[in-house]
Amino acid sequence: MVNRVLGNVFSTRTQRVLFVLEELGVQYDFQSLDFAKAEHHASEYVSEFHPFARLPAFQDEKVKIFESRAISRYLAGKYSGSLTPPTDLVEAAYYDQAASVEHSYFEPPIEKLGFELVFKKQLGLGEADDQVVGYQTKLLLAALDYYESLLSKQEYLAGNTFSLIDIYNVPWVSFLEQRINFGKEIAARKKVAAWWAKVSGRPAWRKVLGRLPH
Repeated sequence: MVNRVLGNVFSTRTQRVLFVLEELGVQYDFQSLDFAKAEHHASEYVSEFHPFARLPAFQDEKVKIFESRAISRYLAGKYSGSLTPPTDLVEAAYYDQAASVEHSYFEPPIEKLGFELVFKKQLGLGEADDQVVGYQTKLLLAALDYYESLLSKQEYLAGNTFSLIDIYNVPWVSFLEQRINFGKEIAARKKVAAWWAKVSGRPAWRKVLGRLPH
C-alpha cells in the first residue's frame, strides 16, 4: 500500500505532513476530507483513523498513525533522508527543545488568534474578544522575538540544517501572513524574515501551496 494521507489542504497540520512527503520525494495518495460536510467526524474515520476527529491521519502497509508530528517523525525515519532527527545527545536535546518551543509557545497563540479573528465569526459565534486577541498577540510576539534571537546564531530553528522543526513551523507562519494579517511582524524581524524567505521558497512547500484552490 502506498503512503496515504487523509486530510484537508486548508489544514495547517495536513500541510505539515504533505510538506514532509514532498521534501522526501516519495509517492503518496491524498484523500481530501470536506470540513463543510464534517467528514472528519464520520464514524468510520473516527473509529479507523483518528479517535479525536481531527486531521490529518496516515496509513501505509504497516501502520495507521494520527497527529501530524508523529506522522512526520515516522516518515523521516522510514525514508532515512536528510530529515532524520539527530542521534547525538546534545544535538538531539536542542532538537527536542526546538520542537517543544513550536508546540508549546508558537502554535498555541496562532491557533487561538485564528479562532478569534477568522473562525469565530464564520461559525456564527460573534465578534473577536479584544482581550483574548491582545493577550495571545503578546504571547505570539514573544515567540517571534525568541526566534529572532535564535536565528541570529544559526541558520534554521533546530541548528544549521533544515529539519522537521522548520517544517512544523512553516504552515503556521503562512497562516499568519495569509489569514490573520501578521505578515508585518515577520517582516519586522530581519532574521525571521530571512529564514522565512528561505523555507517558504523551497520547491516542496511550493508544491503543497499548489494544492490550494486558486
